[in-house]
Formats: sequence, structure tokens, C-alpha cells
Amino acid sequence: MTLEETVIITTLAGELSLILTRVISGEARRVASTIAAASVLAYLLLCSAFERSLAGFIGLTSTAIGLVAVLAAYSLLSEDVSAHNALTVALCSSATLLAASTDLIRLFIAWEILSVSVVALTAYHRDKEGAEAALKYIMLCGAGTALALAGIALTVVETGNTSIEATRSASPLAKTLLLAGFGVEAALFPLHFWLPDAHMTAPSTASAVLSGIAIESAAVLVYRLVGGDQLMRTIIAPRALAGALVGNMSALRQDDLKRLLAYSSVANVNYILLAWSTGNALATRYAFLHILAHGLLKASLFIVAGVLLAVYGTRSLSRLSGAASRDNVLKFTVVLAAVGLTGAPPLPTFWSELYMGVGLFQSSPALGLGFLASVVISFAYYLRVVYTLAAGSREPLHGKRLPSTLALSLVSASILVFLLYAKVLENFLPSL
Repeated sequence: MTLEETVIITTLAGELSLILTRVISGEARRVASTIAAASVLAYLLLCSAFERSLAGFIGLTSTAIGLVAVLAAYSLLSEDVSAHNALTVALCSSATLLAASTDLIRLFIAWEILSVSVVALTAYHRDKEGAEAALKYIMLCGAGTALALAGIALTVVETGNTSIEATRSASPLAKTLLLAGFGVEAALFPLHFWLPDAHMTAPSTASAVLSGIAIESAAVLVYRLVGGDQLMRTIIAPRALAGALVGNMSALRQDDLKRLLAYSSVANVNYILLAWSTGNALATRYAFLHILAHGLLKASLFIVAGVLLAVYGTRSLSRLSGAASRDNVLKFTVVLAAVGLTGAPPLPTFWSELYMGVGLFQSSPALGLGFLASVVISFAYYLRVVYTLAAGSREPLHGKRLPSTLALSLVSASILVFLLYAKVLENFLPSL
């Protein structure tokens, strides 16, 4: 059985079990829903770990982050978590399918499942702000979906088959439609502006999967469909560089921790697209490593933001001075994750950003300098996050030990990837 078939069957069974938990009431429903979702994601994680392919790599990344998000939601969300868990499972599974499927029709179906999951998680709290953010996403990504569908239809008409390989011989118009359509979800500049609002209204655990899985999976889809075309890479390069710079400069001005992290995610997914746009083998290979490295670290910080909101009732950095200073688990998580996201060792972003930078300089010194400038900007706001949350003195945190520990586990996994990065790439991406 292929990984694609395993994901489909396991996800359908998991979603059915999550629906059945609705017949249970009270705390028992929360427990049953968490166990069901965690079991599905843990099984898919195990299956992905033994798959030596891009699909296995994306599956491992998405299910690891999704598993932690589901477990953290049990503590952080006061509402019924069964809907959150069902949507998280759907999002993680569809992300894996986007990397596994070789048929354009199945790819589009997986894409729609991912998009619907993002909309529902954005509006999860059912408030005005969530509805507005979801509406913005629907309008922008709905238009993108229409363009992508037109690109797929044109490709099928031109080539006569639905294989993903057909996009290689598709017309420039078809490829442009695919890039524009799927580039929205990938937050390719200037189509990124829906992302910060979505993060602001979604639960922090949903933000972890949105930032760590959804936009990167969309970027992978862009790479699979049009990444081999020189014209498309030429179109992507200046937009990705602008997205990296704008994302980091926008993050500099943010006081809300989640909005800061959201703009940072815009910058990082554009790092990945920028590296792929060069066609340089070194930059391309380590851009894939950056998906895993960034996803784990960013997800941990979004969970930290959820812990701080639950304890202090705010995500404003100006009101959170020393918030993590008296809690060693939270402090280590903040320091390691934030410093790691600047590209410093001992986190795997050091390797990914180093070799992406080398590859960019090999291909175009101008792109390399732009990338370097963007990384330097990220130092400023992440050091502010570290100084604000980890320095100073404040009353010790009480409660929320589970999500704090889960966030630290993601950072610990990142350190392991830092040590074994060459083996990770060799195992999952041997052909790159």
C-alpha cells in the first residue's frame, strides 16, 4: 500500500472516530477526541518516517506538528476540541497528500480539503474578527483556487492527461495560472496579506499547524508543479525576495507576539521559494530542510503564545516583560526557538539558512545579499522577543505545564535534526 493510500484510509477512519466522539458529553468527549486524533497522527507519523521520499518528509513534518498541536489543544482550548482535532487531522493529511499524489485531480481535492480546514480553523472561535479573517481568506484564496483550477483544466486540455508530469509540457499561460492560484496559499508576495489576520483569530494550536504546515505545503505544491520551469522561477525570484524583506520588516513593528510570528512566517516561506527559484541544487536541497526546521521551531513559539495568552490574558510583548523568566521550560523554549529562527546553532535553521545563502550567492550575488539582509533583520525582532520574555523578573507561571513541555519537545526534536541533518536529507530526499 502506498503512503497516499495509507493516508486516505487512515484519515477517513480517524475522522469517523472523531465524529463518533460527539455522542459522548463533557470531559470524556475532550479526552476521547484527543486520543483519537493523536492516534491517527501518531500512526501517520510512523508511516511517513519509513517512506524515503518527499511525501514521507512532508508527512513526518506535518504529523509531528499536528500531534503536538492536538495534545496542546487539550490544555489550551476551553471549547470542545473535537472540531479542532478533526480539522487538524484533515489539514495534516491533506498536506501529506499534496506531496504524495501524482494526479492533478487528486491534488486539487487535497488542496480543497486543506483550504477548507484553514478557513474553519481561522473562524474557530466564531467571533467577528474570526469571521472577517475567514472572509478575507475565502475571497483571496477562492480567487486563487479558481485560477489554479483553470490552470489544471488548461493543462489537461493541452496534454490530454491528468498526471503531474503533464505540467512540464503545459503552456506558459497554464503554468502562470497554477503559480498565481497556489501562490496565494503559499503567501508568495504580494499575496501574503491574509496570513497575519488568520493567525490573529485562530487558536494558537491552529496557528502552529497553519504556519508550520499549510503554507509550506502550498509552497511544495508550487515547486512540484512549476518549479522546473525557468520562466516561472524568474517570476518567483523577485517576489520571494520582496516577501522575505517585507515579512521581516513588518515583524519588526509588531507588538502582538502572534502577529510578529505570522509576519516571520511570511518571510520564511519566501526564503524557501527564493531558494527554489534559483534552480541551484544546494539551495533547493536545503530549502526542503528549512521546511522541517522552521516548522518545528515556529510551531513551538505559537504554542508558547497560547500559553502566555491563557495565563496572562494577553499576547502583547509590552505587557509580557519577564513572562517566561521564572519558568525554566518556557524560558528554554523561548530562547532556543527564537534564537534558532535567526539561523543560529544548535538548531537546524543554521544549516538550512547557511546553505540556502551559499546557493543563492552562487546563483546571483544580488539575491544572496537580499537574503542575507533579510536574515539580519530577523535578528532584531527575535532578540527583542528573547529579551522581553526571558529577561527580567515576574511571578512564576502556574499551570499549563503540558503545552509548555510539548513546545519544548519540538525544540528538542529540532536539536536532533541539527545533529543528524545530513542523514535526514539522505534518507528522505536522496535524489535532490
